[in-house]
Amino acid sequence: LIGFFPCYALGNDIVVLDPEDRKTELTRFVTPRQQKGDRIATADFFRPANPDGTPPEELDVIAVQALTVGSEVTELMAELEKNGEFAEQLFVHGLGVQTAEGLSEWLHWKVRGWFGIPETQGRRLSWGYPAVPDQSEHEKVEGLLDFAQIGMTLTDGYSPVPEQSTLAMIVHHPQGIYYGMRNGRFLPDGSPDEVIRGTSRDATLIRTELLESDNVNEGAVEDESGSAVETPSGA
Repeated sequence: LIGFFPCYALGNDIVVLDPEDRKTELTRFVTPRQQKGDRIATADFFRPANPDGTPPEELDVIAVQALTVGSEVTELMAELEKNGEFAEQLFVHGLGVQTAEGLSEWLHWKVRGWFGIPETQGRRLSWGYPAVPDQSEHEKVEGLLDFAQIGMTLTDGYSPVPEQSTLAMIVHHPQGIYYGMRNGRFLPDGSPDEVIRGTSRDATLIRTELLESDNVNEGAVEDESGSAVETPSGA
């Protein structure tokens, strides 16, 4: 499932509006802000509200996706475990997870085409990972997309079921990046556009060096899968 919604940023929140009238607020995604360094919040990558807090004349758009490979993988894993075929169970689990991630990336690629933006522009952020760690936001995605229609539900801890499923929002801004609450990295061009100018991500805050980090490997940025990866300049 994929949904496109008009939106704007209000502080650390992404205010999501009804596509039908573009005025009614449907929900707000809460995005935490780094407490040091460049103090990034995901909301910074969306068009900000007017100074008085009202929606801007030109709204932004957020894409929200829900994807699953279905319950068959989980059922097959249970059967293999019951039969003591543990190696095969691990192979099936890995295939299911990678299929979900691959389909999610494919859908993100399609969204870039629909938006008419370069293939490498923007990022897909999933809740529960460093940039947006609160998985309770999944309930808001459920309200927007009604993902029960594709067989998805949430656990009491807000994790998607079946396990081989993904939920994400797509940040299309050219300066969109992966980052965590303790680390991050900006693109090296250092030239914010008018969407960012004058907000908490003003040009004076943008720098090319790595943010201060408590991590042992300060050259690493956590990617969407939660793994530490080296980020090349301009990536």
